[in-house]
Amino acid sequence: MEIQELERLSSQVRRDIIRMVSAVQSGHPGGSLGCTDFFVALYSNIMKHDPSKFTMKGEGDDLFFLSNGHISPVWYSTLARSGYFPVSELDTFRKIGTRLQGHPSVDKGLPGIRMASGSLGQGLSVGVGAAQAKKLNQDKGIIYTLHGDGELQEGQIWEAAMYAAHQKVDNIIATVDYNGRQIDGDCFKFRKFTSQVGSIRMESIGNGWS
Repeated sequence: MEIQELERLSSQVRRDIIRMVSAVQSGHPGGSLGCTDFFVALYSNIMKHDPSKFTMKGEGDDLFFLSNGHISPVWYSTLARSGYFPVSELDTFRKIGTRLQGHPSVDKGLPGIRMASGSLGQGLSVGVGAAQAKKLNQDKGIIYTLHGDGELQEGQIWEAAMYAAHQKVDNIIATVDYNGRQIDGDCFKFRKFTSQVGSIRMESIGNGWS
């Protein structure tokens, strides 16, 4: 997809986010809006995936796991605009009986979702496990994960990072949404290293990531 098309799609996804959250007066628009370009580029130009052939196993496909599940609006819009389910279903966001819950869930079988998320810190562990499964099955698919910078205060993130490095898991790409904010305020007030991108990078390299 060319840059102009990506920009148009990003604008549409942002409109979807505002409409979804405004309609129910509930949700997390900030992180969703900030990550829109990432999602659009990932699903349009980077990941190998086929919405028409979605399976939970994802054999032969690249897989994505959203760890900071509260930014579900941007993911739902991107999935719908990519063809995983009808765009009209976005109107059911956070409503009773919907498949588009406030935090992604697998219990209603929404195509594109392979992990329930919302309890922060779990996404990297799941991603590393999926990456190892790909390698064991000689599947060349890549695993992508997304995390909030405040989420890096969760110890499970670093346990997964150290495990992946020790096991030489090299088919996973983890991205951090560095916006310097979390629900209680500025990230640096709660853990010093989250105040600077360079510090996050140093911490990651120290745990065997590049």
